[in-house]
Amino acid sequence: MTIEELYDLMTKGFDEMKTTLTSIDERLRNVEMDVAELRGRKLGFSILKVWIVAICAVAALIVSIIALTNN
Repeated sequence: MTIEELYDLMTKGFDEMKTTLTSIDERLRNVEMDVAELRGRKLGFSILKVWIVAICAVAALIVSIIALTNN
């Protein structure tokens, strides 16, 4: 095996490794984005639940004040 053949073989191997690493990087980036999106949705739903509870509490307070003033 000559030096040129060895060089070509190593170059081809490095190119394949670079392609594989690029592919892995892209897939990990997609996973990271999906996880961030799911966390955002989860946070959004929890904030929505807090607002619904707060609105119900204010509505109950208003109803109770109206009930007290009517008697």
